[in-house]
Amino acid sequence: MQENNSPIENQNDDFTNASSSDNEYSKWVDNQGDEVKNVFGFNSSAELVNGRAAMIGFLMLILTELIFSGRPVTSSIFGIN
Repeated sequence: MQENNSPIENQNDDFTNASSSDNEYSKWVDNQGDEVKNVFGFNSSAELVNGRAAMIGFLMLILTELIFSGRPVTSSIFGIN
């Protein structure tokens, strides 16, 4: 049983239901912690998107190599060399 006024019971007391506004989408933050408005296209903040996409791609490459034991994916899935 939980006690009254325990931290678990009252953890959602500060939750507020925000109306639909610009604050609902996830924001991009630079290395200094400032919000970045324009992240796509040719600008100085595009490196945020490129770097994060490269990290995800590199992790997917490592997972693919581990799952298929270093064999080519086409031979493992389709039987094509």
